[in-house]
Amino acid sequence: TVAALIPNIALVISLVGAVASTALSVILPPICETITFWPNKLGRFKWQLILNLLIIMFGVCVFIAGTTLSMSNIVACIREEVLEVMINLFR
Repeated sequence: TVAALIPNIALVISLVGAVASTALSVILPPICETITFWPNKLGRFKWQLILNLLIIMFGVCVFIAGTTLSMSNIVACIREEVLEVMINLFR
């Protein structure tokens, strides 16, 4: 069903990569570290917690940007396909 909706599978792979790689490599590690060391081992002034929150915020920004870009590419591809079908329909 996905192949019928999106003829270019590279766009789907790009979307999955934007979602999964950002979550697995940037967002989840600081969350796991914070959960593991909460509340005693985060440093005297909670610098580790602040650093983890900054990394998570950066990861969420990258996640949103990558997902938005991938989705816009998918929509553009679908629009091109629909436009091509409409042009061929009226020939």
